[in-house]
Amino acid sequence: MTNTGWHRADIVAAVRKKGSNLAQLSLRHGYCVSALRTSLGYPRTPSNRIIADFIGVPLHELWPQWFDAAGELIGPKTRRRRRRPRGEGHTNPPGKSSRKRGRA
Repeated sequence: MTNTGWHRADIVAAVRKKGSNLAQLSLRHGYCVSALRTSLGYPRTPSNRIIADFIGVPLHELWPQWFDAAGELIGPKTRRRRRRPRGEGHTNPPGKSSRKRGRA
């Protein structure tokens, strides 16, 4: 059996039991209202750390699939897709435009 960490509802409940909510906690730390709520669904180290510190539970216990025992992110960092520079990749044959021409 693998440890999947805490369920997101349990994390929200723990924050509420401590007398706050994710929106208040976000604003208190200078983030937008939804920042900590969205960090429940994917690894966002600064936001996840705020939640873990507030409820007094280590990052790796809340999200063992994302963080190791040292609190470091496991695996590759999120990568953005590299965009091709303009002009590379698919091109139209000479004399053909990708834009539709209006009627005359």
